[in-house]
Amino acid sequence: MRVLFVDDERRVLVGIERMLFGLNRDWEVLLAGSGEEALAELERGPVDVVVSDMRMPGMDGAELLKRVRERSPSTLRMLLSGHTETDAAMRALDVAQQFLSKPCEAQALVETIEGAVTLRDLLSDPAISETVGRMARLPAAPRVFAKLNQALQDPNCDVTQIGAILAEDPAMTAKVLQMANSAFFPSAGRTVTDLKTAVMRIGSVMIRNLVLAAEVFSQDASRSDVASLQRQALMASMLASKIASGRADADQIGIAALLANVGRLLPTPEGEAAARVGHAELGAYLLAMWGLPMLIVEAVAHHAEPDRCPQREFGPVGIVHIAVASVADEPLDEAYLQRVNVGEYLQDWQGIAAGLRGSA
Repeated sequence: MRVLFVDDERRVLVGIERMLFGLNRDWEVLLAGSGEEALAELERGPVDVVVSDMRMPGMDGAELLKRVRERSPSTLRMLLSGHTETDAAMRALDVAQQFLSKPCEAQALVETIEGAVTLRDLLSDPAISETVGRMARLPAAPRVFAKLNQALQDPNCDVTQIGAILAEDPAMTAKVLQMANSAFFPSAGRTVTDLKTAVMRIGSVMIRNLVLAAEVFSQDASRSDVASLQRQALMASMLASKIASGRADADQIGIAALLANVGRLLPTPEGEAAARVGHAELGAYLLAMWGLPMLIVEAVAHHAEPDRCPQREFGPVGIVHIAVASVADEPLDEAYLQRVNVGEYLQDWQGIAAGLRGSA
């Protein structure tokens, strides 16, 4: 595997080279001191992964990754960014597939790179594209969710604006009112009949997830299991968000749990493909086509078999695995749970899952 690191500080590049040598990884490590050097390296031969610093004189990390995407779309693109560079990093949202904090611990860097490559190789299995290719029409990317998500990122957005977006879709309006009056949200006997009150009761994050679940799982009205899939998706998202509470990536983990079973909307693999590809891989492929963040795609791809994910720490993949299996009352991967050492918390999490099932 060829990995190109880009940073204008020579000492940083030397440190990365020494660190990787000490970890004894079978990588060809390439170093570039600027965006121009990195592009020149790309011209000399294919590169599997580019890891770039954000702040560099001349061409910064965001511009470099944009050019890498144009020249070599199959190359994985990662950005190293400090906590004070939030505004600058926002420009790279559509070109960087992974964001890493700077400085980044050696093990976290290696696991992130290996995880991204594992995911790329998994989703490039011809069996996946063949299975998806048998569909006359793929599920459409969620339109109302995209519009709602954009509105929620505006600090001036209020419940009236959210209600106006929801009101554009009568079916969505009905879903939100139904959820607001469900056992998920005790109402002390007060029935909610208007969108503004419903949004206030449910909360913006849950509204967003409800909209996403409704759009994704209701596209095939002929299926008899749509309501059950949607209900379990919402419960899994709520549990995953609870487990991930306090993490910087809790929001994305909640969405990953919500979409973990989206692959069940796609055809079942046939022949030899059935042994290699399941609904988790198919769902991840679909989400990758929609352009969702790699964290979400990776968690969906591995949630059914978390032990095959390169990450050794308990993170998004494990949280989504526990959430999805627990709300469906399905067996957990005991070997994985033992490896990541979360047994002491399982009883509490499964108790939450039982409560969610009872209120659904």
